[in-house]
Amino acid sequence: MQKNECTMTISVIIPTYNGVQKLPNILEALAKQTYQDFETIVVVDGSTDNTIEILEKGKNWGLKDFKFINQKNGGRAKVRNTGATHAQGQLLIFFDDDMRPQPNSILLHQKYHSKCSDTILVGNVPEDFSKIQTDFQYYKGSLSRNWVKNLIPSPFLLQKPFLTAANFSIPTHIFKKLEGFDDKLTDAEDFDMAMRAFELKIPIYFDIDNIAWHDDFVSCKKYIQRLRQYNQSHIYLTNLKPDLLAKYPMYIPAKLNFTKKIVYSFFGNKFWVNIIDNFNFLKIFPKFIKYRIYDYVITSLSKYYSKCDL
Repeated sequence: MQKNECTMTISVIIPTYNGVQKLPNILEALAKQTYQDFETIVVVDGSTDNTIEILEKGKNWGLKDFKFINQKNGGRAKVRNTGATHAQGQLLIFFDDDMRPQPNSILLHQKYHSKCSDTILVGNVPEDFSKIQTDFQYYKGSLSRNWVKNLIPSPFLLQKPFLTAANFSIPTHIFKKLEGFDDKLTDAEDFDMAMRAFELKIPIYFDIDNIAWHDDFVSCKKYIQRLRQYNQSHIYLTNLKPDLLAKYPMYIPAKLNFTKKIVYSFFGNKFWVNIIDNFNFLKIFPKFIKYRIYDYVITSLSKYYSKCDL
């Protein structure tokens, strides 16, 4: 870890596509940060809603240095790379447009990199339980928390490639060394960057205390659709970079034994999705039972019966 006590310049980059309902939340959250010495760059990825109008009406949104860029739709990797190209900071902090960084988030990113300037820091992106409305959303929020609960003490050095572009920071010189995000990818571009960082021996740390709330409260159906899309992106990534993915086969579905085939075939039906989203009688069961059923339905329909109609 390289020591560097000098204050670094910071650029916060927010990609957005049709995010008119989301952007005010994150921009207002950035205006409330305890550390304010940063520029904010919103990159509009060819939106078809009135995002530009809202950004113009908001003036600078109470931010010290604010600008937005409108480009032709190109996908997640290209839009983030555009933001990095226009950034002036020595440190790049990426947030998705449906995030709500807690007031100390920028400060935590800045303090970390003032001491560890040749690494990547990934922040925590849980759902805010105070805004959750359905039992399934509580389940999804619990998944987010269960995944990170053992990543302590913080910052925690990750032993496998992981990166969420929804809340992470990377020194500009490291971003350039990695040649940014892969423009050929429209999904799983953050996992691809994490793998390439591992190949170059660039450490990735996770900070459970650096929280940006994820204000995206999904239904069971929408969550399964998202996982299916993510699985397809990993198939594409495997075909694009087979040698790299062979080293990190974390997203290959496990083969099922006879018992699991029976269980997953039973829950691999849109009937269960309709039950969960529309009249969820499962919520009367103890948490360990209903959450196990949610697990079976999601895993079944996202991995093993992904062609089943929802």
